[in-house]
Amino acid sequence: MLRIAPFPSDADHVVPLEIDGEVGSQDFANVLSDIEQRLQQHDTLRLYIEIKSMGGMSASTVFSELKDAIKHWDRFDKLAVVTDVEGVRTATTVLDKLAPKMDCETYRFDGRESARQWVIG
Repeated sequence: MLRIAPFPSDADHVVPLEIDGEVGSQDFANVLSDIEQRLQQHDTLRLYIEIKSMGGMSASTVFSELKDAIKHWDRFDKLAVVTDVEGVRTATTVLDKLAPKMDCETYRFDGRESARQWVIG
């Protein structure tokens, strides 16, 4: 499941996502629709992602959905990833180097509040 997660209402410039298990095409479509709406209201957005677990997803689904999202990467200036999944933590570090215009930070679940404060600020 990939969904828009609850987040403080005064932080509409932050796209709060939660991933838990398998992610499908409709999940991506819902999130991209939300991002499009927020981009109409803000010049830049920030991503806050909590990853509880990663389920199976076909490579074709990942590439198909990512190509739609990537066109907006230049409009994101911060990414906070909250997870205890080590592979995801490593991937976020790599992404930080590949996306120089976006500040990327990873946090463990016990640092969730710090992640929220950092991405909002």
